[in-house]
Amino acid sequence: MPIYSYQGRKEKTGEVVTGMREAAAHTQLGQDLLQEGVLLTKFEIKKQKSPGATLMSAIFARVPILEKMMFARYFSLMLRAGLDVKQSLQALEEQSRSKSMRAAISGVTQGIDRGSTLSEGMVGFPNVFAPIFISFVKVGETTGRLQESLSILAEQLQKDYDLRRAVRGALMYPSVILIALISVGFAMLVFVVPKLAEVFAGFDVQLPLSTRILIGIGNIFEVYWWLVLIIMAAVFVGGWFLLRVKSVKDALVHVLLYTPVIGQIMQQINLARFTRSLSSLLKSGVSFVEALDILGENTPNASYAVVFQGAKEHVKQGKLLSEFLVDFKRLFPPLVVNVIKVGEETGSLDEVLREVALFYEAEIDQVMKNLTSIMEPILMVIIGLAVGALAVSVISPIYNLVNVI
Repeated sequence: MPIYSYQGRKEKTGEVVTGMREAAAHTQLGQDLLQEGVLLTKFEIKKQKSPGATLMSAIFARVPILEKMMFARYFSLMLRAGLDVKQSLQALEEQSRSKSMRAAISGVTQGIDRGSTLSEGMVGFPNVFAPIFISFVKVGETTGRLQESLSILAEQLQKDYDLRRAVRGALMYPSVILIALISVGFAMLVFVVPKLAEVFAGFDVQLPLSTRILIGIGNIFEVYWWLVLIIMAAVFVGGWFLLRVKSVKDALVHVLLYTPVIGQIMQQINLARFTRSLSSLLKSGVSFVEALDILGENTPNASYAVVFQGAKEHVKQGKLLSEFLVDFKRLFPPLVVNVIKVGEETGSLDEVLREVALFYEAEIDQVMKNLTSIMEPILMVIIGLAVGALAVSVISPIYNLVNVI
């Protein structure tokens, strides 16, 4: 949880008090101090996460995108049915399955009781409500169309969820096959190969090189299997923490963006998210410049995020977005740039971007299906080569033993 440095005043004497305290959000901090008779006047986050809690918080405090989508959809439905904001939040808190989501909704409700707006209350829970989420809510409150903004947000989150599901579905099959192959190989090296080595050791015969290598690896696994497991776990955890370093992650994503096949898929995914998000933001009433700023803060791909931040400054000067994007052909193909230019000239940019988003979402869905079909024979060849190499290493010395006998 964040650690806050705070300043407040005692309600009875007006005395200024300062200190540091851990709290889930600044709204919770204010409530805790108020129970002690102190009115919070100023606060600042000093420490967001402790190193030891990073992995645990990422696993257990994460709110699934499906949960956020259902929150926005049901919230919109309740407002349309005539419930007020507080009643809707209380109902959503009761039905939420995520502990982190329930805690966030409770904190937002308490903030509203103290006079905060809905969007102000959400700011205190960045792990649940991202800036793009809060922007939709803020625009809805400002324009008096909160229900409509939440409906657009729910549609945006639904498309993002479908996009992620398509990508993960395509990667599921090869991941399961590779894990099964590694597991079977590990079991063979630990239990089977050492037994074969004992059989071959009883005969005075020269073993093939592949067999000697296999037996050597098997002996190492038989004695130091626990060390191998520790090394594998250390590599996995170390890689996970390394990818949490922003500079390392950004560099890796940038390299992948320029690799064959993978780069094209990443480009289509980012273009689908960009066009869908910008269309939804513009449709909800967010200004063009603010929408680009939100995209720059919320885009996970650093290459695209930098472009959006530069585009914001470009559009501020009254220039067209398409004129800026034309210099980034690897990230934004001519098709997208030309379509955006038409949308800017006709004043229907949100509708044009929506059509582009639908096109790329359909493309990604088809590419993911094709990728799965292509991966199947490739994996079969890899498995066949692995089994063939193991068979040759085992059968060759047996054949030599038969000749000796």
